[in-house]
Amino acid sequence: MTPAFATPHPDDSHQDLSLPASGWDLHVGRGPHLRPALEVHTSHGLVDIAVAGGFETPLVRGALRGRRMTHRWALAWGHLPSGTEEVVVEFHARRGSEHVTATLVAGAFWVAEAPGSFRAITVAAMPALSAERVRLRRHRS
Repeated sequence: MTPAFATPHPDDSHQDLSLPASGWDLHVGRGPHLRPALEVHTSHGLVDIAVAGGFETPLVRGALRGRRMTHRWALAWGHLPSGTEEVVVEFHARRGSEHVTATLVAGAFWVAEAPGSFRAITVAAMPALSAERVRLRRHRS
């Protein structure tokens, strides 16, 4: 799995990440009360905005699968639980699976992407040992 590519800015509150398998982009900015905010963009526009420290901070915020030209991909992102040092995502295919260490973003979010045809994910946040299994939704562009 190729990791997301980060373009750091002098102010840590702004970060751009390019996801190579899906071609999607992540932008980090500031939300209400100067909390980090994660924007998820496709080539067609904004898909999701997550703000850190809100009332609802699910471990998995989004989980999608899709196709870019002839290549299939899967993508997941979410909130980083307090005290978490690592998030591992297991992408499940009909036969087998692939483990990916997620890229941590702005100290508040995580993202993981894998090329291939996957149906579901299991996400584990460590050392807190929070875990969640989610079916991937199909994204059509």
